[in-house]
Amino acid sequence: MMDEEYEEDYDDFADFEQSQLLGLAQLSLERGDNETALELVEEYLELNPFDVEALNVCAVASANLNDHVKALSLYRAALTYDPKNGAIHHNFGVLLEKTGAYNDALAAFDRSLELQPDFPEAYINRGNVLDELGETEAALAMYDEAMRRKPDSSDACFNKGYALNRLERFDEAQSCFRKALESNASDAASLNGLGFALAGLAGLSEAIDLYSRAIAQDPGNPTYYYNRANAYSRLHQVELALADYDAVLSRDPDFGEALVEKILLLNDNDRSQEAFALLDAADKTSPDSSDLAFYRALLHEKRGELQAALEMLEISLARDPESNYALNNKGNILMDLNRIDEALICFDTILQRAPDYTLAHYNRACVFSRQGRMQETLDELESVYNQDAHLLQDAVTDPDFKWLSNNPFFQKLTGLKQG
Repeated sequence: MMDEEYEEDYDDFADFEQSQLLGLAQLSLERGDNETALELVEEYLELNPFDVEALNVCAVASANLNDHVKALSLYRAALTYDPKNGAIHHNFGVLLEKTGAYNDALAAFDRSLELQPDFPEAYINRGNVLDELGETEAALAMYDEAMRRKPDSSDACFNKGYALNRLERFDEAQSCFRKALESNASDAASLNGLGFALAGLAGLSEAIDLYSRAIAQDPGNPTYYYNRANAYSRLHQVELALADYDAVLSRDPDFGEALVEKILLLNDNDRSQEAFALLDAADKTSPDSSDLAFYRALLHEKRGELQAALEMLEISLARDPESNYALNNKGNILMDLNRIDEALICFDTILQRAPDYTLAHYNRACVFSRQGRMQETLDELESVYNQDAHLLQDAVTDPDFKWLSNNPFFQKLTGLKQG
C-alpha cells in the first residue's frame, strides 16, 4: 500500500512517459517503498528490457524484498549488458555477501574497485567479507582505505570499531566509535559498540550508560540488553543483570547466550534451584539439546555432584560427539574423580581433532604432572605458552604443578624467572 503523502507523486503513473516511470521507481526505492519501486520498474522494463540502470533498480528492490534468486539473475543480466559498470558489480557483491557466497562477493568487489578505485563503499563491504572469513587484519586495511578516500565515513569507522572489538583492541575500537558518533550522536549501534569497547577497558559504569542510551533509541534490540546485563553482572548487580537477561529472552526466546549467562549467574550466587528450574523449562522446548545437558553438568559440578555432572556430560556428548568443550569438561571431572587415564584419553582425543586447543594441552600437562612425567609436563606447558602465555598464570598456583615450582624451565614459562 502506497503512503498517502506520496500519492501525488504516483497517481495514475500508468499515464507517465516511460522515462518518468524509471525516475519514480528510483524515488520509491530511496523512500524505502520497495514494492512500488518494483511495480514501476517492471512496467518500465517491459518496453526497455536492456536498460542497465532499470535492471539495477529492479535487482535492488527485489533484494530488499528478500527475493534473492530474482535479484541475482537481474544483476547477472545487467552485467552482461554492461560488464564495466563498477556500481553494479558492487551491488552484486553486496547481495552475494548477504547470501553467504563470500568468495564470489570478494571477486565482485575486486572487479568494482578495478573499475572504480575511489569507491569507498566497495572497500567497506570488501572489508566486511574479509572479516566474515576470519581475515580481520585484512579487513581493517580495507576500512582504513575507505577512510583515506572518505575521511568522514561513519560506516568505515563503525565497521572498523566492531572488528577491533572482536580482536579485543578496545582502545582503538572506542576511538572509532567516538568518531562514528560525531556524525550521528544517537546511533544505537555505535553507542552499543562504544559501550562494549569501554566495558573491555573496565569502564563498566560508562558502558552501562551507553547501553542504556542505545536501548532508548532501539528498545527492541535484545543485544543491547544482553551487553548491559553482562556489565551489571561484572559489577555484581545481580538483580539488574537478571532483569536484563529476562528482557533479552522476552524479545528473543532463542537467544541462547542470555539463557546460559542467566543460569550461570544464578548458580554463582547460590541460587542453583532457580538455575535448574530454568533448565527444566528449556528442556521442554529443546529436549535434545546438547548445550542444555552441558550446562546442567556445570551446575552439578558447582554443587560438588561430580558423578551427576559426569552423567550429564555423557548425555551432552551422545547428542554432540564432536563437542570439544564438553569432552574437555569430562576430562576435568574424571581428573577430579582421580580417573587419570580416562581423563588423558579425553584430552588426547581433543588434540587429535584440534591440535591448537590450548585448554586440552594445559589439562594434559596436569595429567602428566600427576603421573610424575616431568618432561612431558613441561612439553605440554610449552605448547600452552606458545598458544596463550596468559593461561600459564594459572599454573603458578595450580597444585598439580607445585612440585615443579623450583624447576628453571617451569619458572621461565610461568614468568617466575626472567630471561
